[in-house]
Amino acid sequence: MLTPKQEKYCQARTRGLSQRQAYREAYPSAIRWKESTVDTKAYELERNGEILDRLAYLREAAAKEARITRAQVIDRLADIAEDAYERARDASPLNYGAASSAAIRSSEALLKWLPEDEPEARPVFVADFGLLIAPAFLRPHRLIAAGEITDVWLGGGRGSMKSSFAALELVNWIERHPDQHGLVLMRYKNSLRDSAYAQVVWAVNMLGLAGEYDMPDSTLRIRKKSTGQLILFRGCDNPKKIKSVKVPFGHIGIGWYEEADMFRGMAEIRMVNQSLTRGGADFVRIYSYNPPRSKTCWINEHTEAIEAAGGEVFRSTYLEAPAEWLGAQFIADAEELRRTDPKSYEHEYLGIPVGLGGSVFDNAVFREVTDEEIAAFDNIRCGQDFGWWPDPWAFVVSEWHQASRTLTTYIEDGGNKLQPDEQAQRIIDLLTWADEPGEAPEYHRLTVRSDDANPTAIAAQKAAGVKAVAAQKGNMRMASYEFLASITWIIDPERCPRLAKEVRQMEYEQNADGEWLNSIPDGNDHWVDSARYSVMDIARKGKMAYATWAE
Repeated sequence: MLTPKQEKYCQARTRGLSQRQAYREAYPSAIRWKESTVDTKAYELERNGEILDRLAYLREAAAKEARITRAQVIDRLADIAEDAYERARDASPLNYGAASSAAIRSSEALLKWLPEDEPEARPVFVADFGLLIAPAFLRPHRLIAAGEITDVWLGGGRGSMKSSFAALELVNWIERHPDQHGLVLMRYKNSLRDSAYAQVVWAVNMLGLAGEYDMPDSTLRIRKKSTGQLILFRGCDNPKKIKSVKVPFGHIGIGWYEEADMFRGMAEIRMVNQSLTRGGADFVRIYSYNPPRSKTCWINEHTEAIEAAGGEVFRSTYLEAPAEWLGAQFIADAEELRRTDPKSYEHEYLGIPVGLGGSVFDNAVFREVTDEEIAAFDNIRCGQDFGWWPDPWAFVVSEWHQASRTLTTYIEDGGNKLQPDEQAQRIIDLLTWADEPGEAPEYHRLTVRSDDANPTAIAAQKAAGVKAVAAQKGNMRMASYEFLASITWIIDPERCPRLAKEVRQMEYEQNADGEWLNSIPDGNDHWVDSARYSVMDIARKGKMAYATWAE
């Protein structure tokens, strides 16, 4: 039996509040807690079987009562359009026009669904699915439902709702095709549980179907109890392994490529599709992706070619999503980035490729960093990458300026065959300076974020007096690279020649067909890695804020 606070939480979630909002409403003392703590508590609460059953019951009851008239739809679309215009007004005229066109397209698509008759004389329009997806996705949903499209490309920046739509569409397909199964693919298996798997679990819960599916945390597999249908999750580090995916009956009718930009080109995706679509006549494949920064990345060129040939790519931005779905903080963060770094805003939030060629750091600025600048630094970041031979130990020191999103790197050191105590002494020497002219030099015991892979060296440096800590780099390689590529990075090539060389030479990978990939080769990156580790906590906050909203 639920407690009064648990019931209040369920009622708030049924009204459409986020986990964080619902938890703070049901547990007022949580208002003073950190957002990360509230999110963890709410997540744990929703794993309770009684809570899940109650949410499923309340959502099913709400769905049965849900009725929507044509007039209500028109009023709601007007609200959404007005909100989108308001948020686009301060942006460029191009953004304003995009928001207007999107709202018009969405309005026309939804109104086609609704007959002119009075509600009593027509089929009931249930809010369960149609009002869970953003207006930008009404057209691809209609095309999928009608069997008029096979490959659905969804491109957009943060908050564009593409992954939420893909997950909802996947579960909806399973519900409508009892003889078919689903397969969710990501480039790397270790990313599946916290992203695509969590997103599909969310979709099942939002559709009020939690009681009808087995969704164990221990396996990357979801099973519909009544039919035995499966939703499988696979990493695609080796595409040939997809041939071994077997289902107990029927065929795989729907596939979802999450973060499709991370795959190694269309040749790899075609190889997977040849295995994915065996044994059935009707199927659909959904590709969701954030357009990579470089315009010449394979997925940007491929989707542009689709459009040039008359096909459709469904592009969306957070401007087309109802503001209440995103939350005030999400929109505030987007507006702050638009104000401080328009180029990064265009890429991260509008999904516009802003880079050229294969260069990873086309934002890097190489110039002298003066002693006067250094004297004023007050937010210093240190990072190190461990190595012995032939890989070197590498260390860098930078200044982070939050308001302008600028990282200024002005110290580097490194070498081969250095023991941890020798590394520690060199760090201490580099972090020893006088704060004012005439004062005695002082060792500044700053945090040194370090490669997690060598905890023994970290411990030895701590014993020698260095404040070395693990950078916690797990599942953060591309996210931290993307962070460095999105900010202004000033590097003094005289003070930091090895870092400058790595940054100038670093390019995205290419496949055998010469297509640029959205991946970065490992190697010749020791001082870049040191810089990544130095700002890993900042990069992680940005990634987790987005992940928390998506959940």
